[in-house]
Amino acid sequence: MDEERVSLNQLDVLREIGTIGAGRAATALADLLNTKVEITLPQTKLIPLEALDKILGDPEESFFVLDTGLEGDVGGRILFLLSPSEARILGATLLDKEPAEIDFDDALFQSSLKETTNIVVGAYMNALSDITGLNILYGVPSLALDMVAALLDFIFVQLAQHSEEALFIKTDLRVKEIAFGGLFLFFPDAFSLKKIFSALGFNEEK
Repeated sequence: MDEERVSLNQLDVLREIGTIGAGRAATALADLLNTKVEITLPQTKLIPLEALDKILGDPEESFFVLDTGLEGDVGGRILFLLSPSEARILGATLLDKEPAEIDFDDALFQSSLKETTNIVVGAYMNALSDITGLNILYGVPSLALDMVAALLDFIFVQLAQHSEEALFIKTDLRVKEIAFGGLFLFFPDAFSLKKIFSALGFNEEK
């Protein structure tokens, strides 16, 4: 069910869910930081796994990867990706430090990234749950710093057994006049994606 086999109406609904989730994430982050958070209209696409290398870019580039599992009516995995420079900016903003002061091995820095992921995942999954009526549970994220090549290996070895595509959401945030972005990849298992579209009132066929 890649983007060529998904109707425009289905894609429009997925984009609407992405927009609602992004707005909720911005509001939750603003409450956490006690400051205004601006967010751009997110890019939302359904991408076949074999096309992810084009999205992620240079195989030697690294990302902080925050990995969260889903349970309940929807199964799958969510990966929230931040480049080291973006993670440094986000961590500095959350911890009220200068970016140069951020130590990637610091437990508080790592905890701040996990807390942000909880907020972002919660915003998107609650938006999806509200629109579909499905019960979606998510776990505590794990954190790793991996190169794109290792990340793609993980996706094709671990996730491709259950998912054929990923819902890709790219947003840009501005906090305290500092801009940063992040990639959100949702890998629903094949049955869950059909269940989501069914709950949205779409038949399997266009």
